[in-house]
Amino acid sequence: MQKLKQLTLIITGIMILLIFLSSLILMFEMREKVITKIDSFTGDDHASETLADHKFWAQEILKGGYILHFRHAERDKWIDVQMYDALESDVHSNGINGTRYAENDFFAQAVCLNARGKVQAQAMGEHIKNIKLPIGKVITSPSCRSRQTANLSFGGYSEMFRILVHKGPYNENQQERVKKLRDLYLNIEIQPKTNTIVSAHNGVVNKGMFSNYHSRSDLYLEEGGFYVISQKNGELHLEHEFHYFKDFMKQFYKR
Repeated sequence: MQKLKQLTLIITGIMILLIFLSSLILMFEMREKVITKIDSFTGDDHASETLADHKFWAQEILKGGYILHFRHAERDKWIDVQMYDALESDVHSNGINGTRYAENDFFAQAVCLNARGKVQAQAMGEHIKNIKLPIGKVITSPSCRSRQTANLSFGGYSEMFRILVHKGPYNENQQERVKKLRDLYLNIEIQPKTNTIVSAHNGVVNKGMFSNYHSRSDLYLEEGGFYVISQKNGELHLEHEFHYFKDFMKQFYKR
């Protein structure tokens, strides 16, 4: 009789546990449905806001007065690219902000634009010329792919800065790095009625550089995409992101 009671208690406990687990699963499924429904309601509005922002900023930068930070065009994806980037930016005798000119070296394929990237950068340059985007000063990372993008898309560059190499190759303090970048961007000259171009990498611009960026999300660009940055009262503002270059270019072609 005692064993029967114990067995009954065990079976009852198992049934309660199964009911509890079933309830959790049901609650999770309901939560996912609610989130999906909310996304379906808000998605179009968000897309509309983004499209409106693209239209505004595509026209706004035609007036000049901004820093446009471009991620270089396409390169081949070498998993150890940091090793080769360090060779180009650091293992040479051409000065602290100099370069080894990897396009003439044995590791060119690792750090330069690939064939598609060269086509991409040249096409970007033709669109930029066609819409008459006002460009003043152009600065670049010492990296081959950034310099090639500057040459093909913007007609060349005047200065290189080692701090514009992405963070991958370096063992450094993050806060010190962000401060150096903030100081550089605050002191970049923007010539009247033009935009200053920075041709560099995805991992350069950091959310900590900006006084108006409060999202927890890190910043990320696709190859050819760019940020619109302004200098305001001794602070940097991240004004807009064209994640892909096509997001910018298509604002000027209607039919």
